[in-house]
Amino acid sequence: MKAPEYRAINPMGKVQAIRHGGVIVTETAAICAYLADAFPAAGLAPSPTSPLRGPYYRWMFFAAGPLEAAVSNRALGFVVPAGRERMMGYGSYPEVVDAIEHAVMQAAPYLLGDRFSAVDAYVGSHLAFGMQFGTIDKRAAFQSYCATLDASGAPEGDAN
Repeated sequence: MKAPEYRAINPMGKVQAIRHGGVIVTETAAICAYLADAFPAAGLAPSPTSPLRGPYYRWMFFAAGPLEAAVSNRALGFVVPAGRERMMGYGSYPEVVDAIEHAVMQAAPYLLGDRFSAVDAYVGSHLAFGMQFGTIDKRAAFQSYCATLDASGAPEGDAN
């Protein structure tokens, strides 16, 4: 993955990379969003004109940005100095986890309502992986949401 041939595909040398036709896409959230749009018949993303498109993007990229950064920093023992939270873009780990907890508590049963979407696959993967390895608190709302995804047959796994 660090060889020049692979870095030509993904300059970061990370596993997340697909080639669909002549298009290369890297980064898990981008791959999820791209594939949902590339295969609209699968129903994994709201149409571009749907009011659900906003929450879809919101939670997809919240997980890719603030959630991943806060969880990674916490796992590495990095603590944002008091009063400097806004410099991090995510504030603090507790704020991020509280925000995603609120979102899944409002889920009915999925983040966009009554249908599973790519954002559930991505957010659910983050939560399931994090709880499994102790990087995300095992909150009741997270466990319930992941249990719903598991019961629906939706895929879970490593979002990183």
